[in-house]
Amino acid sequence: MSGQKEFQPSPQFMERMKLYEDTVACRRTDRVLAAPLIMYLPIFLYGGTTIRDVMMDYGNAKDSFIRYHQEYQPDLAWGPQIVFPGPALEGLDCQFLKWPGKQIEDPNGGFQVVDKEDGYMSADEYLEYAEDPTGFIMRKILPRHYKALQGLEMVDLSNAVWQGGLYSMIPMSLPPVKAAFQAMAEAGEKMQKTAQAGGEIMGMLAGMGWPNGCDMAFSAPFDLFNDTLRGFLNTTMDMIEYPDELLEALKTSTKMQVRTIKKTFATQPFMKTGVFFIHNGMDMFMSREQFQTFFWPGLKECINAVIECGGIPHIYLEDKYDDKLDIFANELPAGKCIMTLVNCNLERAKELFTGKICISGGVDGTLLQYGTKDQVIANVKNAIDILAPGGGYFLNTDMSLDVAKPENLHAMFETARSYMKY
Repeated sequence: MSGQKEFQPSPQFMERMKLYEDTVACRRTDRVLAAPLIMYLPIFLYGGTTIRDVMMDYGNAKDSFIRYHQEYQPDLAWGPQIVFPGPALEGLDCQFLKWPGKQIEDPNGGFQVVDKEDGYMSADEYLEYAEDPTGFIMRKILPRHYKALQGLEMVDLSNAVWQGGLYSMIPMSLPPVKAAFQAMAEAGEKMQKTAQAGGEIMGMLAGMGWPNGCDMAFSAPFDLFNDTLRGFLNTTMDMIEYPDELLEALKTSTKMQVRTIKKTFATQPFMKTGVFFIHNGMDMFMSREQFQTFFWPGLKECINAVIECGGIPHIYLEDKYDDKLDIFANELPAGKCIMTLVNCNLERAKELFTGKICISGGVDGTLLQYGTKDQVIANVKNAIDILAPGGGYFLNTDMSLDVAKPENLHAMFETARSYMKY
């Protein structure tokens, strides 16, 4: 956040922060905290810019995102950082994403992850990753993800010590390697500008009284492979066909993710919330046994690392996890975590999580665009009736919001602020 050292929280900021911390700690509050996750919503609500425009410069989102917070008064701020940064992606010639205005013609189209059937790494490369993750990412994954970095395939610094190691510098003189390092330097400059633009918006919102709903997004170790390294379909099959290799790689991935979490908190003193968007542990794709074997151990270590750093882990479950909710309830420390539920049994979640885990969700996001005002009000009241008693309820939608009718948004926030039932 820009200018954080000079930041002096306002009374409104402190009031919202107290509501947030009390909610996470599962303490009773005077009203429910309401701060649904938004993605493109302000862009579509107010116009004047496109998703493509925001991708290319987060500064283009400033007016619409500030206007959204001023009009609807959510309890936490969400910025445009969830939108992929276009300049660096284009400069590196990214291969694992499609985005609006480039491969997707519509400037207001959503991004798409390209899940290649042959994957960006093969099953027999799991152990290579496990033995040397940094070298593997540099020499194998970056050249496959970004065409501009193909020269990195020639770089090997694994034995660059003493006199003999100097010979490993020879490839640095080759044009493809020079071009790759130049592309990385230019991408770094572009990402610096992107971070500054996003930080300026979040700094303005903080100055206006809004704590940040997400200071950083982290990956579950399994999702590192599932999302981009190996791909969704391949990683799912690897649990059956290459379980030992996958488990060995997951041990290394967990160490790397925990290290990243601790470094991030150590270098960002104002960090508070780390969000884990969980992509492939849902009931329809992963059995309870598979989840406990492949997914949960690494995720649990990462969640505990955030807590050890004094942060709040927000675990965003992107589909039904009814068969696994008790694992979270029994193994996570009480009063430290938020869990957003999607398509889960709310009554059972409340029974399991009361006094232990703050429940986020409960509101049908599609109603905000396609339902009536009365339907939204009834939905919000029902969610509060089920999830708010005793404390520990964070009113959220069951999806990141892109589109919604203004009258329905107002109805949701006004009901959340005025209706409380213990």
